Amino acid sequence: MSAGGASAASAPPRWIQAAAHLRPYRGRLVGLLALTAAFSIVAMLPPLVMRALVDRVLIGRNRGLLLPLGIVLLSLPVLSAAFSFLQTVGIAYVGQHFVFDLRNRLYRHLLRLSMRFFDRRAVGMLVNRLMTDSETVRNVLTAQTIGVVSDLAAAVFAIAAAFVLNWRLALLLVAIVGAFVINFRMNIARIRRARRGYSAAMDRLSSGLANRLGAALTVKSFGGESREHDLFRQQSEESLDLVQGMHYSNITLTMNTNLLAEGGRAVVYFLGCALVLSERVSYGDVIAFSAYTMQLLWPAVRFSLLARQVQDVGVAADRIFELLDARPEIDATPGAAPLTRVRGEVVFDRVGFHYEPGVPVIRDFDLRVQPGETVALIGPTGCGKTTLLSLLLRFFDVTSGALRIDGRDVREIPLADLRRQFAVVLQESMLFTASIAENIAYGRPSATRAEVEEAARAAEIHDFIAGLPDGYETPIGMEGLQLSVGQKQRIAIARAVAADPAILLMDEATSALDSESERACQMAVERLLQGRTAFIVAHRLSTIRNASRIVLLRAGQIVESGDHATLLRANGAYAALYRRHMDAGLLDDAALESGGGA
Repeated sequence: MSAGGASAASAPPRWIQAAAHLRPYRGRLVGLLALTAAFSIVAMLPPLVMRALVDRVLIGRNRGLLLPLGIVLLSLPVLSAAFSFLQTVGIAYVGQHFVFDLRNRLYRHLLRLSMRFFDRRAVGMLVNRLMTDSETVRNVLTAQTIGVVSDLAAAVFAIAAAFVLNWRLALLLVAIVGAFVINFRMNIARIRRARRGYSAAMDRLSSGLANRLGAALTVKSFGGESREHDLFRQQSEESLDLVQGMHYSNITLTMNTNLLAEGGRAVVYFLGCALVLSERVSYGDVIAFSAYTMQLLWPAVRFSLLARQVQDVGVAADRIFELLDARPEIDATPGAAPLTRVRGEVVFDRVGFHYEPGVPVIRDFDLRVQPGETVALIGPTGCGKTTLLSLLLRFFDVTSGALRIDGRDVREIPLADLRRQFAVVLQESMLFTASIAENIAYGRPSATRAEVEEAARAAEIHDFIAGLPDGYETPIGMEGLQLSVGQKQRIAIARAVAADPAILLMDEATSALDSESERACQMAVERLLQGRTAFIVAHRLSTIRNASRIVLLRAGQIVESGDHATLLRANGAYAALYRRHMDAGLLDDAALESGGGA
């Protein structure tokens, strides 16, 4: 299955994609639109009531109409407020639930994407889009947005009423609206470009910040605080320049819009007064016309300001749907038969693999591993050891050949079933901000407390946990417990034990430990390996020599393969490496690269 996002040409328009996410709320949205229509009708009535009061009560001296018209005039604001309250509550509900659903869908989609996707994108950028952009999209669901329907209805009614009242003033009103359109078109493209640039700059800033705060130990170890601050300041200044440009464009649009509204009202009112003096219209006509002028111009102002907001929403939506359009490179094979627990036979059949075309990492790799075997993968950095583990987990698919588990090609096994067969222990233990018990049970959430504690005993960490005030409920990270590297590693091993895998993958699991922690972890690992197929990437000779088979790799190919004793008798590259480094107990990359020669 090929990777990559959907092309812009093949993807549906963004507004169609966004509308699809609003489908669950269509009933409420129809109700909101009905409320908006009712609100629009109520908003149209006051100028007509005022016109009747002036022309028929004040000038026409019809006292009998004063009380009923007064009651209507006083009732309209109450009715308008009730409609506005219901509309605001309804919009808040739809907006909040919309962003909740959108974030959940986006996060679920991100979890399905392949490792190559995450290798090429910074975590800070993804978090920025997941949280900030989704909240920006919610801004389109506001009273002002739904009110566009009301404003359009008001504008149509106001123009029609203006032409009925005085066609000359109505033509002037249409010309003023045309000026609004010109002002909008002149500024909106610049606002959109500025918003895109600012969002991209914030992606870079968030990504860099997440990366550097996560590497606080490295920064402090090398005294890089001043250098990192300078870099952060430089990136912040870049975003500052962009946001200032964006605000300048916004302010220009807003000021021009307000100027047109105020100036248009003044011109209309001045000409209206001139027409009254020439006795071409009545006082009531001028008052009604002025009111309808504002009912046309202020919606135009609101629309111009809303359109600026819609540009922000449009950019945010583009960035979100860019992620949603990305397709998983590795996905479940349709119709694949389910897989229960495997025996653990693993066969690499002439496997080839590359990350980038023309740059092979694994070449013509043949290896058959029997159930229960422990295979130690050794070789210089970049020889393909970790890549082989990634292929087993199907983070990537082989470029050529086949990889089989218990005789089934991994590409023909449902992903969830495949990965359920494995447990992974890495050099850097990744623990979650949760309780110790939740961390240990992560690979098998159904594990009982007794099973969690048994896994901790196997990992030589139970006594430490039991001695904590909150025991297994002690939270890790954030405001919780701070663990040593060795303690983290033993909890990671306990997690692997609790998962009860058929196949164990260990990548330099003890390389960063001190001797005492290594001894404790080594004992835990020996228990974990019993009865399981295992692949171990390691440099420590104590880990390597106990393996059922040792595979020496160079440039993605097998140089030698066999158990420790057999390889020593063969007196080849492994034997030279072992004799040279047996006192140190550790193979270094320089020696592995040279093949063990002096």
